[in-house]
Amino acid sequence: MKILPLISSRRRIQFCRGWTLVETLVTLFGGSAVLGSILTTGSAVTNSMAAILNYNDLNKASRNTLDVMSRDLRNTAVVTCLSTNQVTVTNSITGDVVNYAWDGTNRFTRTFNGASTVMLTGCDTLIFNGYQRNPTSNLQFVPAHTPAETKLISVSWRCSRQILGAKINTESVQTAQICIRN
Repeated sequence: MKILPLISSRRRIQFCRGWTLVETLVTLFGGSAVLGSILTTGSAVTNSMAAILNYNDLNKASRNTLDVMSRDLRNTAVVTCLSTNQVTVTNSITGDVVNYAWDGTNRFTRTFNGASTVMLTGCDTLIFNGYQRNPTSNLQFVPAHTPAETKLISVSWRCSRQILGAKINTESVQTAQICIRN
Protein backbone atom coordinates (compact mmCIF):
# COMPACT_ATOMS: atom_id res chain seq x y z
CA MET A 1 0.00 0.00 0.00
CA LYS A 2 1.29 3.37 -1.01
CA ILE A 3 0.98 6.35 1.15
CA LEU A 4 0.47 9.56 -0.80
CA PRO A 5 1.29 12.72 0.94
CA LEU A 6 -1.80 14.64 1.48
CA ILE A 7 -1.74 18.24 0.43
CA SER A 8 -3.69 20.38 2.72
CA SER A 9 -6.68 22.17 1.29
CA ARG A 10 -5.08 25.54 2.06
CA ARG A 11 -2.02 24.62 0.01
CA ARG A 12 -4.21 23.42 -2.85
CA ILE A 13 -6.03 26.76 -2.97
CA GLN A 14 -2.72 28.64 -3.04
CA PHE A 15 -1.64 26.77 -6.22
CA CYS A 16 -4.89 27.57 -8.01
CA ARG A 17 -5.17 31.29 -7.52
CA GLY A 18 -4.16 34.01 -10.15
CA TRP A 19 -1.39 36.55 -10.27
CA THR A 20 -0.92 39.15 -7.69
CA LEU A 21 -0.99 42.86 -8.51
CA VAL A 22 2.79 43.14 -8.14
CA GLU A 23 3.39 40.26 -10.55
CA THR A 24 1.01 41.83 -13.10
CA LEU A 25 2.71 45.24 -12.85
CA VAL A 26 6.20 43.77 -13.23
CA THR A 27 5.09 41.80 -16.30
CA LEU A 28 3.36 44.85 -17.78
CA PHE A 29 6.45 47.03 -17.24
CA GLY A 30 8.77 44.41 -18.73
CA GLY A 31 6.54 43.90 -21.76
CA SER A 32 6.27 47.66 -22.30
CA ALA A 33 10.04 48.04 -22.18
CA VAL A 34 10.55 45.26 -24.75
CA LEU A 35 7.81 46.62 -27.04
CA GLY A 36 9.21 50.18 -26.76
CA SER A 37 12.72 49.05 -27.68
CA ILE A 38 11.39 47.07 -30.67
CA LEU A 39 9.43 50.09 -31.95
CA THR A 40 12.39 52.47 -31.48
CA THR A 41 14.75 50.10 -33.28
CA GLY A 42 12.25 49.58 -36.08
CA SER A 43 11.87 53.33 -36.57
CA ALA A 44 15.65 53.86 -36.67
CA VAL A 45 16.11 51.01 -39.17
CA THR A 46 13.32 52.41 -41.38
CA ASN A 47 14.95 55.87 -41.44
CA SER A 48 18.37 54.37 -42.16
CA MET A 49 17.05 52.25 -45.02
CA ALA A 50 15.23 55.25 -46.52
CA ALA A 51 18.46 57.28 -46.35
CA ILE A 52 20.47 54.49 -47.98
CA LEU A 53 17.92 54.13 -50.78
CA ASN A 54 17.99 57.90 -51.36
CA TYR A 55 21.81 57.91 -51.46
CA ASN A 56 21.78 55.08 -53.99
CA ASP A 57 19.19 56.79 -56.20
CA LEU A 58 21.02 60.12 -56.09
CA ASN A 59 24.41 58.57 -56.82
CA LYS A 60 23.02 56.49 -59.68
CA ALA A 61 21.43 59.55 -61.30
CA SER A 62 24.59 61.62 -60.75
CA ARG A 63 26.85 58.95 -62.27
CA ASN A 64 24.58 58.56 -65.27
CA THR A 65 24.40 62.33 -65.80
CA LEU A 66 28.16 62.71 -65.52
CA ASP A 67 28.76 59.84 -67.97
CA VAL A 68 26.41 61.28 -70.60
CA MET A 69 27.67 64.82 -70.07
CA SER A 70 31.33 63.77 -70.30
CA ARG A 71 30.67 61.91 -73.54
CA ASP A 72 28.83 64.86 -75.08
CA LEU A 73 31.27 67.56 -73.97
CA ARG A 74 34.48 65.68 -74.79
CA ASN A 75 33.37 64.98 -78.35
CA THR A 76 32.12 68.46 -79.13
CA ALA A 77 33.79 70.88 -81.50
CA VAL A 78 32.81 74.23 -80.04
CA VAL A 79 31.04 75.69 -77.04
CA THR A 80 28.40 78.07 -78.37
CA CYS A 81 26.86 79.26 -75.09
CA LEU A 82 28.18 79.13 -71.53
CA SER A 83 26.69 80.60 -68.38
CA THR A 84 26.65 79.54 -64.73
CA ASN A 85 23.50 77.43 -65.19
CA GLN A 86 23.67 76.42 -68.87
CA VAL A 87 26.09 75.16 -71.51
CA THR A 88 25.38 74.59 -75.20
CA VAL A 89 27.81 72.76 -77.49
CA THR A 90 27.82 71.91 -81.17
CA ASN A 91 29.52 69.04 -82.95
CA SER A 92 30.78 70.46 -86.23
CA ILE A 93 31.03 67.05 -87.95
CA THR A 94 27.51 65.78 -87.25
CA GLY A 95 25.88 69.14 -86.55
CA ASP A 96 24.35 67.85 -83.30
CA VAL A 97 23.48 70.53 -80.74
CA VAL A 98 23.46 69.57 -77.06
CA ASN A 99 22.25 71.88 -74.32
CA TYR A 100 22.54 71.25 -70.58
CA ALA A 101 20.47 73.60 -68.43
CA TRP A 102 19.47 73.90 -64.80
CA ASP A 103 16.14 75.63 -64.32
CA GLY A 104 17.16 77.23 -61.01
CA THR A 105 14.70 75.24 -58.92
CA ASN A 106 15.37 71.50 -58.99
CA ARG A 107 15.56 70.08 -62.54
CA PHE A 108 18.64 69.62 -64.70
CA THR A 109 17.83 68.78 -68.33
CA ARG A 110 19.70 67.70 -71.43
CA THR A 111 18.35 68.81 -74.79
CA PHE A 112 19.75 66.89 -77.76
CA ASN A 113 18.64 68.19 -81.17
CA GLY A 114 15.41 69.54 -79.67
CA ALA A 115 14.46 66.51 -77.54
CA SER A 116 14.65 67.21 -73.80
CA THR A 117 15.45 64.67 -71.09
CA VAL A 118 15.44 65.32 -67.35
CA MET A 119 18.82 64.17 -66.07
CA LEU A 120 18.55 65.15 -62.39
CA THR A 121 15.70 66.05 -60.06
CA GLY A 122 16.05 67.53 -56.61
CA CYS A 123 19.06 69.54 -57.81
CA ASP A 124 19.62 72.32 -55.25
CA THR A 125 22.61 74.01 -56.90
CA LEU A 126 24.44 73.67 -60.20
CA ILE A 127 27.30 75.77 -61.57
CA PHE A 128 29.16 75.66 -64.88
CA ASN A 129 32.51 77.42 -65.38
CA GLY A 130 34.58 77.63 -68.55
CA TYR A 131 38.37 77.64 -68.67
CA GLN A 132 41.15 77.63 -71.20
CA ARG A 133 42.99 74.36 -71.59
CA ASN A 134 46.51 75.23 -70.37
CA PRO A 135 46.97 75.93 -66.66
CA THR A 136 49.21 78.66 -65.31
CA SER A 137 52.56 77.96 -63.65
CA ASN A 138 50.84 77.40 -60.28
CA LEU A 139 48.45 74.85 -61.89
CA GLN A 140 45.41 77.13 -61.89
CA PHE A 141 43.23 77.16 -64.99
CA VAL A 142 42.66 80.49 -66.69
CA PRO A 143 38.98 81.45 -67.03
CA ALA A 144 37.73 81.63 -70.62
CA HIS A 145 36.48 85.05 -71.68
CA THR A 146 34.26 83.78 -74.50
CA PRO A 147 32.48 80.46 -75.05
CA ALA A 148 34.58 79.85 -78.19
CA GLU A 149 37.86 79.79 -76.23
CA THR A 150 36.47 77.37 -73.64
CA LYS A 151 38.38 74.08 -73.67
CA LEU A 152 37.69 72.91 -70.10
CA ILE A 153 34.25 72.93 -68.49
CA SER A 154 33.94 72.65 -64.75
CA VAL A 155 30.58 71.52 -63.42
CA SER A 156 29.46 71.13 -59.84
CA TRP A 157 26.06 70.22 -58.44
CA ARG A 158 24.34 69.21 -55.25
CA CYS A 159 21.13 67.20 -55.17
CA SER A 160 19.11 66.25 -52.13
CA ARG A 161 15.99 64.35 -51.20
CA GLN A 162 13.64 64.31 -48.27
CA ILE A 163 13.22 61.48 -45.80
CA LEU A 164 9.73 61.39 -44.32
CA GLY A 165 9.14 65.05 -45.18
CA ALA A 166 12.48 66.48 -43.98
CA LYS A 167 15.86 66.94 -45.69
CA ILE A 168 18.03 64.90 -43.37
CA ASN A 169 21.53 63.87 -44.45
CA THR A 170 20.53 62.75 -47.93
CA GLU A 171 22.48 64.65 -50.52
CA SER A 172 24.85 63.94 -53.35
CA VAL A 173 27.62 66.36 -54.31
CA GLN A 174 29.39 65.96 -57.65
CA THR A 175 32.21 67.99 -59.17
CA ALA A 176 33.98 67.34 -62.46
CA GLN A 177 36.27 69.05 -64.92
CA ILE A 178 35.65 67.91 -68.49
CA CYS A 179 38.27 68.67 -71.11
CA ILE A 180 37.04 69.22 -74.68
CA ARG A 181 39.14 67.04 -76.99
CA ASN A 182 38.74 68.95 -80.25
